[in-house]
Amino acid sequence: MILKNKRGAEKIISVYWFAILILVAGGIFVMVANFHNSLYDVRELEAEIMINQVSDCLSYGGKLNEDLFDENGFNEEFKILEKCYLNFGNGKEEYYLEIEFYNFENLEESLNFKISEGNINLKADCEIQKSKEYGTISKCVEKTFYSLDNDKNEFFIKILSIIRKTEKNAK
Repeated sequence: MILKNKRGAEKIISVYWFAILILVAGGIFVMVANFHNSLYDVRELEAEIMINQVSDCLSYGGKLNEDLFDENGFNEEFKILEKCYLNFGNGKEEYYLEIEFYNFENLEESLNFKISEGNINLKADCEIQKSKEYGTISKCVEKTFYSLDNDKNEFFIKILSIIRKTEKNAK
């Protein structure tokens, strides 16, 4: 009699055991499916990485790159993509980079030297982005820093980086 009751209890436990296994496996499946279907947007991080690369190229150790200057002042022939090892590839319409130089003593007035590369039409997306109603437009990141030239002139540098790539990143 004791053996019969023990077998009956084992049968009931094995049914619950399979039910628990099915629940755990189903939960794992649902979590993995949600993880792989979730959206991720790395455009803002990509824009920050581009700014860091450009700022390191323009100013190293607090000193401006000597290639920015020629005998007349700022070098108008400075090729930012080549000098800073940036590659916009075939998707040049997906990126925009703008660098403005300001005199440290008058931050309101830009110097007459601006470097820009890429699709300038993306700049309009930055104003729309501030409203935060639209999630699939270009991502704009702006950073500023101070630097000195060889003559100890102080400059305030503003870098704007815009990444579009909405087809690849935003859904």
